[in-house]
Amino acid sequence: MSRPDEAWLPWLKAELESRGYQVALPAMPNPEHPVISTWIEFIQSLVGTPDEKTVLVGHSIGGQAVLRYLETVGAAGGKVAQTVLVASVFPVARTAEQADQETGGNAVLRPWFSQGVDAALVKAAAGRCTVILADNDPYISWASAVATFKSNLDPTIIIEPGKGHFNEDDHLVDLPSALAAISA
Repeated sequence: MSRPDEAWLPWLKAELESRGYQVALPAMPNPEHPVISTWIEFIQSLVGTPDEKTVLVGHSIGGQAVLRYLETVGAAGGKVAQTVLVASVFPVARTAEQADQETGGNAVLRPWFSQGVDAALVKAAAGRCTVILADNDPYISWASAVATFKSNLDPTIIIEPGKGHFNEDDHLVDLPSALAAISA
């Protein structure tokens, strides 16, 4: 799991702050054993009441957490300005067996890959949405992710060549496409 002090995350925070954004880059609770409800509640407490200035950025399973949070925002009739998802997948309902295929049988991740969200609520709440994927991500099939995002969210999709999972292992210290998506 990513930490807030690794890869491109500190760079993006600094770049956004230099442009006048107020940025929170939190460590998610218990990242080695993420629990959907706990992460949604954490995001809710961090964001407070979302509005037309709220921008959410999620990486990997954190992107799914953002989408699940947005489902609650949409259910309450709210909306954020923008959502940027990096190396993530859209949460669709799957059987436990399908989830296990996606996660290599990881019981901790099974709920994340078996419990879907209401795409209409997410789409209503997500604002302008950008999804950034790599053509060589070892965990995510970019073609499958593109198809699922297009059919459920219809975001702008950026495919980055050779960026892996956009984490520390990929030696990324910046991610200009994320900054450009937010600054656009």
